[in-house]
Amino acid sequence: MRILKFFLWSAFAGASGLALLLSAAFLYLNPQVPATETLTNVKLRAPLRIYTADDRLIQEFGERLTPITYDEIPPLFLQALLNTEDKRFFEHQGIDFITLVNASWQLVRNRGAINTGASTITMQLVKNITGDSEVRFIRKFKEMLLALKLEQQLSKQEILTLYVNIIPFGKHAFGIQAAANTYYDKNVDELSLAQTAMLAGIPKAPEASNPINGPARALARRNLVLLRMLEQNSIDQEAYGAALAEPITAKVYGRDIEVPALYVAETVRKRILTDFGRNAYNDGMVVHTTLDADRQLAAERAMVSKLNEYDRRHGYRGPEYRRIVGTGEFLAAPEYGYPPNWLDTLDRLEVIGNQHPAIVVAVNDEDIVVLTRGLTRETVPWTGMEWARPYLDVNTRGLRPTNPADVVEVGDVIRIEQQEDDSWILGQVPAIAGALVSLDPDNGAIRAMVGGYDFNAQQYNHATQARRQPGSSFKPLFYAGALEDGLTAASIYNDAPIVLPGGELEEVYRPKNSGDVFHGNIRLREALYRSINLVSLRVVLDMGPDKVLDFVSRFGFDTGTFPADVQLAFGGGTIGLTPVEVAAAYAAFANGGYRVEPFLISSITSINNDDMFHIEPPTACETIEACGEFPQAERIMDARVAYVMDSILADVIIRGTGRKAYRALNRSDLRGKTGTTNDADIWFSGYTRDLVTTTWAGFSDNTPVGDREWGSTTPLDTWIEYMANALPPEGESRQSLIPSGIVRVRIDPDTGLRADPEDPDAIFEIFREETVPAPAPALARKDRIEEPVKQIF
Repeated sequence: MRILKFFLWSAFAGASGLALLLSAAFLYLNPQVPATETLTNVKLRAPLRIYTADDRLIQEFGERLTPITYDEIPPLFLQALLNTEDKRFFEHQGIDFITLVNASWQLVRNRGAINTGASTITMQLVKNITGDSEVRFIRKFKEMLLALKLEQQLSKQEILTLYVNIIPFGKHAFGIQAAANTYYDKNVDELSLAQTAMLAGIPKAPEASNPINGPARALARRNLVLLRMLEQNSIDQEAYGAALAEPITAKVYGRDIEVPALYVAETVRKRILTDFGRNAYNDGMVVHTTLDADRQLAAERAMVSKLNEYDRRHGYRGPEYRRIVGTGEFLAAPEYGYPPNWLDTLDRLEVIGNQHPAIVVAVNDEDIVVLTRGLTRETVPWTGMEWARPYLDVNTRGLRPTNPADVVEVGDVIRIEQQEDDSWILGQVPAIAGALVSLDPDNGAIRAMVGGYDFNAQQYNHATQARRQPGSSFKPLFYAGALEDGLTAASIYNDAPIVLPGGELEEVYRPKNSGDVFHGNIRLREALYRSINLVSLRVVLDMGPDKVLDFVSRFGFDTGTFPADVQLAFGGGTIGLTPVEVAAAYAAFANGGYRVEPFLISSITSINNDDMFHIEPPTACETIEACGEFPQAERIMDARVAYVMDSILADVIIRGTGRKAYRALNRSDLRGKTGTTNDADIWFSGYTRDLVTTTWAGFSDNTPVGDREWGSTTPLDTWIEYMANALPPEGESRQSLIPSGIVRVRIDPDTGLRADPEDPDAIFEIFREETVPAPAPALARKDRIEEPVKQIF
């Protein structure tokens, strides 16, 4: 009896001591653990995602996470997880005392070594949320305490949902859905048993034992998960055996990018980092841009296609590498396969634009055979190579080749381009750069933007960063100022040679027209649609450079670096504009005289339902009421001046330097202007009432583009190909409204004065009513012919 009492008192004392110890631990640790609200109000760690306006993914930056609900978690994955990590999850309250006692016994028996963990799913969740990495036992006690608290705040289903959404799986994947996408390019409910077990085993050591970094450890862990599922009767012996026999099928799959607009993605990424810092990569931010997905894809295709065409016109610069290492051994013994250096070279080279790397393996009389990056053999026929006259300089090519051996030899690294019928032609990566910006004229929303041939080859964004001379595309901007200053489309200027004084050495300056052709007296309208330099010069001289600078500053340009001299007439000198600035300026002609600010980001939210930003752009509308919820854009020119300019720019398309667009698109609502500067920059800016688009081409180092290249070649060709896909049918397009105070008057085309009603050579011109020209001397006042404008011509 005394022994029994001793044991009872000893047990009581031990229990009391344990209770005191636990109480002391609670009193010591409880103030140190975070409030449970920090655990229940978890912000999911997710990447920065950038979308088009129509919800198509452009790019992701940062960790990969796609949250799912409890009902979307496959039961098979839950079984794999719980059978392995916490088989009594639905029975305990955050701490599994059976597992804890077992782990403690192992600790004593193995002198500090533990073969099985004691952490429950809830405790693992706490560890991942807090990121606590203190001394092991202190951290464990804190995890236990927080796990008990968390179980009181959340249901078991909520705990599991949070766990499967934030747990790391390696390779920047967080959560089971992102892991399934990353390793198998599937949704989690599409995984096989073996794939499910593989993922369930990763969280124990996500970097060291994922199937890419540690395939052997990952396989052993997967097989352990399958064994635990078999032991818990979650699967039968047959399923276990079949899954055990499956090899590792995991790879690292890229993000499911629908619109690979990398210049846009980088522009947005920089803006987001500037405004929100590097945490933006993990805060689950969702950025909606103003891009139209189909227009963006059309812009990318047009840019690649037309820069390729320019490049072929100027000749073949030769293989990227000639007869690379390994060629000799391949020619000596082709039966031994491809040399290692060949394979390494192909693996290293990326597809640029639509130019695929390849190595020549055979040169025949009528074709060549090449090895592609996918290690397949393709044939390039002679018809796809005969364009390759050698490039000598930007204006000169060598003799036309007569057979494939004149162009390449075995072992050369070349580029090939696939055609629509799946055949291949010889290609090369263009050295020239280009840009395209397309925006909504009413508010400046950018609908498409391409900053070069391929972002992976050159990250410099020519659409937003390249300040280049705009050339003749600058002329309409100050012509509008001249009209507002009192000139009319019928004003007569003398297109004749002019000599201007030079500098300190008393040299003279003799500006000239393209082609050194002079037209004598000519109306302002015709001078602009023919892009006659000497008339533009005289307009600038009449206005005065200061007045020109003052007017063009209304378009939003920083004119501080612009020349205050006659270079304004040609868009040259120190004028530097980006394509996005030029497109925004032309929007004022399309929208009736309002200045709009180009913008790319329309809204920013997050997967945590934060509404972080929503733009309300100033909008072109006649009244504040017509603008609705948006502020009214600033008017920068008389609506009637914008209308007259619009009609002149329509003549550029119908009669002038842009008539290729009229022939190609067969539309009457097109307007635009070409631009060429010192042979280094070539432009086309054009629009309809629905869309303004500027295209540019040139070399990054400002070298000449060639004597046979103008704004009417590559830029206009790019514009045509893009607009053919980007514009709605003409019958569905909006039309410009005729502002009040505009009249049409019959004039003498030679004098610009009102014409005799009987004059068979008279033409109609449009005027602001206060600028109608005087009648010709023989025309009586009562015979004045004047009528309101009824349609755009």
